[in-house]
Amino acid sequence: MPISYARCNSFMSGATSAVGVNCKFMAQAESEAQVLEQVYEHLSSVHKIDGHEMVNTITRCIFTKGTKNFHNRGPEEEKPWTRHDPSAH
Repeated sequence: MPISYARCNSFMSGATSAVGVNCKFMAQAESEAQVLEQVYEHLSSVHKIDGHEMVNTITRCIFTKGTKNFHNRGPEEEKPWTRHDPSAH
């Protein structure tokens, strides 16, 4: 099943969770709405900011893992070994 995720440093450049420590928070959930809720909670508790003001930026940084496109190649060639041989044409 696909999992959506967002990293704090993706939408907050150079965010720190402590003095001199980059924030490594990553929200993971089955839906984009659940990821947003986790991000809002993290931003309000750790960084003391309202994440609702950054909703467009955050949603652009939500990605999905566990999906793979199949059948994304062109049709099979009859003789692919002759593709770069000028004498074969």
